[in-house]
Amino acid sequence: MYTYINGAIKESIGKGKALMEKIPGARDLGIYFSPLATTANREIDGIVGELDHLYNDVVYNNPVNIRQKFYQFKRLAGKMADIENVVIAAMSRKDKDDEFINKLVHQICTEIDYPLPTPVASCLSQKYYHIYPFYNLICIPLLESEFLLHLPDIYHELGHPLLSLDNPKVEPFQSSLGYFNIEIKKHFEAEIQRRTLNQTAETEFDPIYIYKDSWLENWSAELFCDLYATYTLGPAYVWSNLHMCTKMSWDVYKIPTYQKTSHPPDEARMKAILFALELIGFKDDADQIKQKWEEFKKIIVAVKSDESEFAIAVPEILLKSAAEHCLIGTKNIGSDIPTVGATHKVYTLLNEAWKQFWSNPEDFYNWEHKAYGEFKANL
Repeated sequence: MYTYINGAIKESIGKGKALMEKIPGARDLGIYFSPLATTANREIDGIVGELDHLYNDVVYNNPVNIRQKFYQFKRLAGKMADIENVVIAAMSRKDKDDEFINKLVHQICTEIDYPLPTPVASCLSQKYYHIYPFYNLICIPLLESEFLLHLPDIYHELGHPLLSLDNPKVEPFQSSLGYFNIEIKKHFEAEIQRRTLNQTAETEFDPIYIYKDSWLENWSAELFCDLYATYTLGPAYVWSNLHMCTKMSWDVYKIPTYQKTSHPPDEARMKAILFALELIGFKDDADQIKQKWEEFKKIIVAVKSDESEFAIAVPEILLKSAAEHCLIGTKNIGSDIPTVGATHKVYTLLNEAWKQFWSNPEDFYNWEHKAYGEFKANL
C-alpha cells in the first residue's frame, strides 16, 4: 500500500487537470456562470497543489506517517469529487433553462435587497432545492423553472448563506440566530432540571437531550431560513410549504427520540411561519392557510403520538421567539419586507399564482402557462 498511495495521488493530480479542461470558456459560460468557473479553477488548482505536496513531502513519505498520508488523500479526493459532481456538472449541462433561472434569482435578490452576491443557479438538483454557500451555487430540480408553485423555496435557500458565510454584512442576522440559540439553551436546561427533580425512578433514556441538540445544531437555522423566506415573499412561501408537505411529508408531528434530525417537525415549521405572517400584517392570509393546513392534517389522519411530549420538543414559546428574532435580523441586514399590496415583479407573480390556484384549481395550469410565459418574455 506504500506504492498504492503515490499512484493514487498521481492519478488524482491528472484528474484535477482534466477537470480544469472541462470548464467551459467565456463564450459557452455566458455572464451568469463565470463566477462559478473562477471558483472551480481556484479550488481545483489548490487541490492539485496540495496533492503534489502530499506526493513529494519528505514527512508524508516517512512510513511512520502513512496513515496521515492516506487521511489527507481521502480529504482532498472528497473535495475534488464535490467540485466534479456539483460545480463542473452544473457548468457542463448549462442550457436555456439555466439562463432563465439565473435571471429569476437575480431579480429575486434585487427585489428583496439581498445583502450578498446573487448565487449562480442551475437546474441540476437531485436533492429538491439545495444551495452550496461555499460555491455560491443554488440548484433546483430539472423542471422547476417551468412551474410556479414551488419556486418560493428559492427564498428559503437564500437564507442559508446568511447564516453560514463569514461576512460583516450578515453579522446582524447571525447575531439574531445567536440570541435565539441562547434562549433555546436556557429553555431546555430549565426543562432538564425540572425533569430531573421530578424523576421518581431511573430511566434508560430521556429524549430531552436530543430535542435540545436538534434545536441548537439544525432546527433553529432551518426555521430562520423558513422565516426569512416568509418575511421576504409573504404568503406564497407559506402556501408553498403546505404544497411541499402534501407531496413529501405526512408525519407532520414526528419528533426525534434517539437521533438528532435535520429539520423540525412540519407542524412546528408551519406554526412558526404563520406567526411570522401575522407579524408583518398578513393575518387574513395566515388564517386561510391555517384552515387549509388543518384540513390537510385531517385528511391524512395526522395524530400526535404523545401530545405533551410534542409540546416539550417544540414549545410554542420558542416558535414565536424564532419569528420575532428572525424579523429583527431580517430588518437589520436591510432586506426588504413586503406589505400587503407590494408590487415587485416576482413577489406579485408568486403570490398571485396561489390566489389563482385557490380561485380555480383545475384551471390553474392554463393560467400558469400563460402568466408565466408573459413573465419570462418581459423579465
